[in-house]
Amino acid sequence: VSTPIAPSPVPTPGLAKRMKKSKQSLQVTKDLGRWKPADDLLLINAVLQTNDLTSVHLGVKFSCRFNLREIQERWYALLYDPIISKLACQAMRQLHPEAIAAIQSKVLFSKAEEQLLNKVGS
Repeated sequence: VSTPIAPSPVPTPGLAKRMKKSKQSLQVTKDLGRWKPADDLLLINAVLQTNDLTSVHLGVKFSCRFNLREIQERWYALLYDPIISKLACQAMRQLHPEAIAAIQSKVLFSKAEEQLLNKVGS
């Protein structure tokens, strides 16, 4: 008499891969909701100009009210998450040139520029 073999509780590699992909896509779609391409471009330009995420949080007006942690998470996602970075770059490339110019005009001054402006008398 043969006894039936119980299914193993260990997930198959294909299943684990699918679960990981669905988890990543959930994170990507969550980020896509609030962060607009204009916000991403503004974030990138502001950080490149100031080199300070705290200054960006305090001085830049995004389309939504983001706290410092959200800004930090988005910055690191743009730098290190290939899926989010790729999607954000594609979306930013589709912005109209006038919209890009308007976004670039909102960028904060760098520390050196602020020091120069402070030297100018009123």
